Amino acid sequence: MSHVVAADDDPSARSVVERVLTRAGHTVDLCSDGRELVTEVRAQHPDAVVTDNEMPGMTGLQARAELLTTPDTAHIPVVMATGSVTPEQAAETLQDGDRIVRKPFQPSELRNAVQDALMHRRPRPA
Repeated sequence: MSHVVAADDDPSARSVVERVLTRAGHTVDLCSDGRELVTEVRAQHPDAVVTDNEMPGMTGLQARAELLTTPDTAHIPVVMATGSVTPEQAAETLQDGDRIVRKPFQPSELRNAVQDALMHRRPRPA
């Protein structure tokens, strides 16, 4: 079973992500914005992150960039579940192993993206 930290400022979207991933066998912790996401990921070191991009305070891409600055969190794969990230933005911030799922998504798309990210995650630095 994998541990996932998920962030979205929309409570109904958080609920959908939690339900889909819990049914897929993951343990899920939820956050309501990018700053909380960074704090939780640094504290918990999950196996993967699922985040929206458009959130108050810190976007999902800004949170990803912040996680990349710390060796303890840079290797954790991120699935962007969003409708607002352009391919150019993704290329600037997302790493090998990260994935994008376009909103609105089907539950299977999210499950598959998380599974794929977990299978292709980078090794944690020594």
